[in-house]
Amino acid sequence: MLEVEGLWCVRITPEAGTVKAKEARIVPLHQHVLDQGFLGVVKAVGDGPLFYDPEKQRVASESNRHFKKVGERLASWVRGEVGITDPALQPNHAWRHTFKTLSYEAGIEERVVDAIQGHAPKTTGRTYGKVPVRAMADAVAKLPRFEVPGT
Repeated sequence: MLEVEGLWCVRITPEAGTVKAKEARIVPLHQHVLDQGFLGVVKAVGDGPLFYDPEKQRVASESNRHFKKVGERLASWVRGEVGITDPALQPNHAWRHTFKTLSYEAGIEERVVDAIQGHAPKTTGRTYGKVPVRAMADAVAKLPRFEVPGT
């Protein structure tokens, strides 16, 4: 978690798990995430991964990476508790598709969406320049809030 130009962002890194293009990137957070107390969660965790504890990994091997096990438990919760039962949907990965759809509905430029998601530019011309954090934050702000019961 870091603050860039007065905007709260997360740094997504390859060390945390599979990352598109195997490169770290900075992604601004939606205000709704901040309103729900995400900064407090980050402060409570301290340094290191936010969503899993590397100390809890029982077997050190590529096929048994702890972050993968956490993802499997999250997927199980989404299927069992949330009720997403369609076997064609991968619950965790489906958020990337949902983000893309909502971005198009909000009229966000495709290059900005790709920068947020870490997708490679489609043309040589799109490799020129960099999408600024402010442009990504403005795009993220156009996305709707998800109403979550109990928050």
